[in-house]
Amino acid sequence: MFIHSEFADYYDAIFPFEEETYSFLRDRFPSDAARVLDLGCGTGDYCGRFASRGYETLGIDLDPWMVERAAKRYPASKFMVLGMQDVGTLTGSFGAAYCIGNVGAYLALHRWSDFLWALRERLTMGAAWVVQTVNWDFILGQEAYRFPDVPVEGTSLVFERSYPEISEEKALFKMRLRDGERSVFEGETVLFPARSEDYIHVHRESGFEFIEHKGSFAEAAFDPDEASGSILVFRRL
Repeated sequence: MFIHSEFADYYDAIFPFEEETYSFLRDRFPSDAARVLDLGCGTGDYCGRFASRGYETLGIDLDPWMVERAAKRYPASKFMVLGMQDVGTLTGSFGAAYCIGNVGAYLALHRWSDFLWALRERLTMGAAWVVQTVNWDFILGQEAYRFPDVPVEGTSLVFERSYPEISEEKALFKMRLRDGERSVFEGETVLFPARSEDYIHVHRESGFEFIEHKGSFAEAAFDPDEASGSILVFRRL
């Protein structure tokens, strides 16, 4: 399994806080949302920003290093080592929740129904729920896919990501952080792809209303034939 903490010193530079992502999420929250849940919170940047704007925030992540770092950086937020499939063990209710960065692809589609019913119990009526993944509609039509390289600002490092093996059931996800041709870190894991219509269907079957589908946090329209993102917005019924 790929473990983010193995390249901890570089994580925030590779996945920086994005103002447009924050704004997109905030604009979807109901006006009465007071408590926010971040599933797959990483090092806690979005929880931290929402907490600074007066929201009560809880971030969960499976990586203990992530949670420890997030808690040190943003003491006004709460963080827990917990997987999204265990959301039913949480207490209290939330007016908004989100899962960004393709974290949802770590959960196989056949497990989404149980997850969503558990999440629904933790959300207030009308709560917003936002899920971001890669555009699996496009990627599932490829034999393999390589993302554009990401230079790490202020360093000679380059971050690489690819899916060298893709099927309807799973995709092998490889990551590499290199300095020139020297590997600083390499890791791989298995992801579970699902087409957008499948995500929408399982949500509707689990007590959620489908609101909108975007291709980016910059509000680009979703295009199933482009190598872009997939952002689904739902409301808890």
